[in-house]
Amino acid sequence: MKHFWLKHRWLRRTIYSFVALLSLCLVALLFVAYIYMPPEDHTHVPAYLRQIQEQHLDHYIDAGNFRLHYLHEGSGEPVVFMPGGGAWIYEFRSIAAALAPHYSVYIIDPPGDGYTTPTAKNPNFTTIYTLDSINQSLLTFMNKLHVPRAVFGGNSWGGGMALYFTEKHPERVIKYVGMDNAGLDLPDPWFYELAKWPVIGEDTMKLSMPTSVDATRQLLEGLLFDKSEVTADMAQELYPPLTFQCNLVSQWVLERNLDWSVTDQLIPKMKTPTLVIWGKQDTIEDSSSYAQRWHQLDPQATIVVLDHAGHLVYDDQPEKVKQLLLSFLAA
Repeated sequence: MKHFWLKHRWLRRTIYSFVALLSLCLVALLFVAYIYMPPEDHTHVPAYLRQIQEQHLDHYIDAGNFRLHYLHEGSGEPVVFMPGGGAWIYEFRSIAAALAPHYSVYIIDPPGDGYTTPTAKNPNFTTIYTLDSINQSLLTFMNKLHVPRAVFGGNSWGGGMALYFTEKHPERVIKYVGMDNAGLDLPDPWFYELAKWPVIGEDTMKLSMPTSVDATRQLLEGLLFDKSEVTADMAQELYPPLTFQCNLVSQWVLERNLDWSVTDQLIPKMKTPTLVIWGKQDTIEDSSSYAQRWHQLDPQATIVVLDHAGHLVYDDQPEKVKQLLLSFLAA
């Protein structure tokens, strides 16, 4: 054996080099996963945030494990909406403007997004970023603001969280609205599946989250059908909260904790009038699969698939979505 290694020194060197490289890669992966954190950006205050603050529409309330950031505008029947993962109130600015003349509109930054933060200084992210924890926070929100019943809904993860609240508290929900919403037991895109794995998930999320306004713009372009709709102002408005460390950590924790098989199984028991709007060209959640699943689980639901629209269906087809919402809420 000794003679073999002396004769094949190149093989020994190759093996040693490979082991050293593998060790370095492992150290790098662990460093990024458990030590490195991208810097936060607090230098820019979004113009829309300043606007709603000046109009006294911007509010915070401690509710369960979270200090919820929300907009309240208008009067009448309450409507509570939540944007999707990575977004904040700004994402629903046009919807709020369309509904506020007729309804008491609440738009909430979901736990893990925007300017909503954990109430504890050093929270256990794994225990607070769960469907039950978020559900309790929304219930406390309703109780503290003395809202007995409301229309509930949202986009993507926000729509999934609203769906769970609707299932758990049907007596508090008038109607449910999902817009390319999570909550069905269907496979996630491969990118999000990676986030469910320890180390790999942390690395994937930390290295893929936008680190600039330009990167945010590219992210938005992947969510819309018409990329020309994405402006530098939109990217600038959405970018700052994406850098907040508590929001970053929440992304892989939520991906691991949000069990949509639970919401999926409860949909057939729902008696709440339901409207589901989907973008036909959604690249995150396939419209045909999700629409078919909704039809199977709730044949009574109104399900509308809009052409020339992606995951942010209300940005691609704003007028059609507004009309659908106003007609459904008024019915």
